[in-house]
Amino acid sequence: MTTDFYVVRHHGAWRIRVYGKHRGEYTSRVSAINAAVTEAQAAASGARVFSTGIVSQFSQEWRSSDGTNSLSP
Repeated sequence: MTTDFYVVRHHGAWRIRVYGKHRGEYTSRVSAINAAVTEAQAAASGARVFSTGIVSQFSQEWRSSDGTNSLSP
């Protein structure tokens, strides 16, 4: 089963949502993405990290099976 990590703006802070539950509180989107990637790296293979953009659509930021550990441009 693939684990998806979503970085979202919730109650005035950036948070990570996994399995429908929010956790963490980050002051910036980038710091929340970095934390989500760290968690995703520890999760099962196939984990993915998504974040909301300016128009509230999710874009993929990281995927474990692609062989890289970096954020997309």
